[in-house]
Amino acid sequence: MNKPLATVRPAVSLNIGSLALPGYSARDGARLAGAFERELGRVLESAPLPVQGLSAPLLRIPRFRTSADESPERTGRRLARVILQGLPR
Repeated sequence: MNKPLATVRPAVSLNIGSLALPGYSARDGARLAGAFERELGRVLESAPLPVQGLSAPLLRIPRFRTSADESPERTGRRLARVILQGLPR
């Protein structure tokens, strides 16, 4: 009898040296950062990076604009997608 093969998830290690969040209170910054981290994880699970890995010592993204009525969670999710789009493929 053949057993089904187990699915193996690759390990992902991400180090963000700094993420400047000017204009956000500590509470809203934490909400934004949490949403940012969750969205990065979600997207990387569904569309993984190349197997050989990737390193970007410095990543510059286009000017990122938000509106006053946008929630920190929505901003965090959008920021994660913008950063992922800027990674070299």
